[in-house]
Amino acid sequence: MSYLFFKDINCEEFDEFGQEDKEIAIAGILSIQYGNTCEMLYAGMDERFKKFMPQYKEYVENFKWAFDRRCLWSNMGGVEGSLDDGLTKFKDNFNPTINEFIGEFDIPVYPIMYRLTQKAYEILKSKHK
Repeated sequence: MSYLFFKDINCEEFDEFGQEDKEIAIAGILSIQYGNTCEMLYAGMDERFKKFMPQYKEYVENFKWAFDRRCLWSNMGGVEGSLDDGLTKFKDNFNPTINEFIGEFDIPVYPIMYRLTQKAYEILKSKHK
């Protein structure tokens, strides 16, 4: 796990936060190593610091961590099929190799309940548009 801390950045624009003496995590990534691959399980940041784009530094630090541990791959997680959403555009900055797999699928344990919940989901989704 890695974090980018508020105190690690020296910038006058941070004065507006008035927290110079505090250690505030502004971005982080939860990663694990499995074999020769680093799996990034979750990444996030404090929205108040969004304009500083801390996630770029955080990903670079995570890649360094992975490659220092002799990982050959660092998996940033999936992408949408259209490849035009914001997260995919962000990941594209790191020149990724995209491996395409068959995709997701559901195996219903209780087929009747599955159909009922799918129908309920469709109804709820249509009401919240």
